[in-house]
Amino acid sequence: MMVGRGSRRRTGAALGALVLAGGLALGACSGSNGTSASSAAAPQAAQAAPPGSNDAAKSAAGAATNGSAPGSSGSGSTGSKVPTQVVPSGRSMIYTGQIQLRTNGVDAAVAQAEQLVNAAGGYVDSEVTGTDGYLPGAVYGSGAGSTNGSAAAPAMPLPQPTNVSGDSAQLVLRVPADAYDGVYQQLLRLGVVLAHQRSAQDVTQQVVDIDSRIKTQQASVARVRALMDRAQSIADVTTLEQDLTQREADLESLQAQQQALQSQTAMSTVTVQLYAKASPPPAPHAKGAGSAAIGALKGGWHALYLTLRGLLIGLAAALPFLVLLGAGWWLARWIVRRRATPGPTPRSELAAEPSAGNPDDE
Repeated sequence: MMVGRGSRRRTGAALGALVLAGGLALGACSGSNGTSASSAAAPQAAQAAPPGSNDAAKSAAGAATNGSAPGSSGSGSTGSKVPTQVVPSGRSMIYTGQIQLRTNGVDAAVAQAEQLVNAAGGYVDSEVTGTDGYLPGAVYGSGAGSTNGSAAAPAMPLPQPTNVSGDSAQLVLRVPADAYDGVYQQLLRLGVVLAHQRSAQDVTQQVVDIDSRIKTQQASVARVRALMDRAQSIADVTTLEQDLTQREADLESLQAQQQALQSQTAMSTVTVQLYAKASPPPAPHAKGAGSAAIGALKGGWHALYLTLRGLLIGLAAALPFLVLLGAGWWLARWIVRRRATPGPTPRSELAAEPSAGNPDDE
């Protein structure tokens, strides 16, 4: 009986060990299978995702692998060191930037900026020059749009800088999207950076939406034309022509929007404002005794000249009145003298008067 019980215990222990070993083996296999399944989940999700969300699936897979979520690109600062923007693959992006520089030679900096843009395959969209640190037609502080409306501009333009004077210039540059970062970094080296900002706008959804609407509108126009070919009456033809005209106008509007988006995504916009450094006021010069005496003498002669000049001007202004007053005074004096002088005595009165001193008359 003792031998049977010992053998049973040993048999049970052996069976327990076998079960434990089998459980550990199964756990290891399930762990490896779970790892392989999770690593294969990302490609399957990417394949199952629609074409418009490939980048989102890739970003999610990268975030799951690296432990970080995807972020948005874009910057706006006042420093001269700007990180390079990463362009998402398969996305339609509009890149805009604005740079304010202070340079000793505005004309030379303008020529260098034009050379950089031309070498990158871009062009100068517009150029404005000004004086005394002011640019006519430039947008400061708030607002959007370029000087001629053909290119996008930052949503919040930079304010007008201070401590600038002399010549100034503004260039609106159109740069290919793939060369935008390199040209932006090179433009920052053309002078002392006063301020700069850049932005990126994802218009992928707009591009897809407009493309879809254009295809739908093209099919609608084709259907109306097919109906016109089968129209039997003049009334039907007239109605269909009006409908066709409206649909073609809508199609042209959509195509214009598509071309504008293609232009903005293909050519990025950088607005560069160049200013000269404000010149310091001239230092006052100390004057000696001789210089002070000469200055006082000049001041006295100038005061005498101003006095004589004022007297002459006053005399010239009063001369007509003096002539009139003199003529009136002479006329009045002549009249007074005329009345005061007695007239001659008549001869009859002289003969009738007796002579008081003649004795013969007595």
